[in-house]
Amino acid sequence: MSKIASKSNEIFAAREPLTPSDETARALEDVRANPDDPEKYMQLGLCLRRQMFFREAVEAYSEGLTCAPFHCLLYRHRGHAYLNLGLYAQAAADFEMGLRIDPRNWDCLYHLGVVYHLMRRYERAVEVLERCYALSPSDEFRICTADWLCMTLMRMGKLDEMREVAGRIRPDMVAGGSEGYFERVLVYNGSRDAGEVLAEAEALDDHGFATGAYGLAVYFECVTGERDKAKHILEEIAKRDETWGGFAEHAAAERLRELREAEERG
Repeated sequence: MSKIASKSNEIFAAREPLTPSDETARALEDVRANPDDPEKYMQLGLCLRRQMFFREAVEAYSEGLTCAPFHCLLYRHRGHAYLNLGLYAQAAADFEMGLRIDPRNWDCLYHLGVVYHLMRRYERAVEVLERCYALSPSDEFRICTADWLCMTLMRMGKLDEMREVAGRIRPDMVAGGSEGYFERVLVYNGSRDAGEVLAEAEALDDHGFATGAYGLAVYFECVTGERDKAKHILEEIAKRDETWGGFAEHAAAERLRELREAEERG
């Protein structure tokens, strides 16, 4: 066995050519016309991410940082793209840097908490997510933060603390863009039935299903002890992988890999 890595293992030598959307094409034109404007690179990166061109987005944000190396939002968005790629250490480093520049940036805190959860650095994730929850400006932000905090506490076996956090979320809250997170937190605090929420999630698109179902898999495994049911949900998320870069999709894949490795070890 070679003691050095192969080129194919270390370098992405063959990448598919970029076929930009109209929106991305306009953003590329804006960058070429304004090569020293960091905002143009940020907009280009956002367009690329919408097409799931995450590596190209990282490159756009990185080039923007050469123009403005202390631009908090470029770190925030590059960290997000790294997270989409499953490059968790790089993502964490960018979010930490963003917080050095702006310690109260909610997006950096939230995504850093997610990354530490995925890295299984649960104590750190709890610390960050509690700070994030305290800074959340509305129910929409409190709900998604509470969900990742609850899932982290479940993984740690701290079920009483999890129930306290879940109890902060009331059925009369306005979920906004956190609808999928909202329904599963209501399961954690006993306001909704897990089977009903799972059935609702199954009717959604791939990302909606992953968002709505992953937390239920954690709940079944860590709270009710139904590991087979949890594994089945993870397998279903893995099958519906059109939006493979999502946070729940990554979390499901990571846990499914762990379970399969444990089974192989016997």
